[in-house]
Amino acid sequence: MQMMRTLTALTLAMVALSVPTTAQINGVGNACGFFSPNPDDTSGPTVVFFADLSADEESAVTESPGSGRVDFQLDRATLKLSWTLTFKNLTSPPTGVHIHGPQTPGGEAGILIDLAPGGVKSGVVGSSVLNDGLLAYLVQDRMYVNLHTTKYPLGELRSPIKKARPKC
Repeated sequence: MQMMRTLTALTLAMVALSVPTTAQINGVGNACGFFSPNPDDTSGPTVVFFADLSADEESAVTESPGSGRVDFQLDRATLKLSWTLTFKNLTSPPTGVHIHGPQTPGGEAGILIDLAPGGVKSGVVGSSVLNDGLLAYLVQDRMYVNLHTTKYPLGELRSPIKKARPKC
């Protein structure tokens, strides 16, 4: 049953993330924009996501010169989501950084994944294996990153998680 749900979620992810195959683009290979209609095929390249953090994305008024970025990679075979977080110019010390979801437009959502359980610092790396629900939220653009600080405990920098276009 778990395997069937995982295959269903993976099929959903592959459909939601589908882009033309390299063969469709230039007639050779399959490394760029790989998509297979076979739900059992998990051999494609990692899927890349990102979040460009800014105060402008916060739902509450936030005055911050800070900025940041989280780069994500999703391994298709294992559903392991890996990330690297960088930031600068915060108004106060960071207290947490999380993936929140499922988000509705203009809304707030609960914490799903702690991106820095060992302490928030620029350059932190980590990973987590996604379950079916988290995978669905990710591919449906219903997750966002929120970086919390002492001055802004509800969040100083925020961004939706977006899929990056393949570089061909």
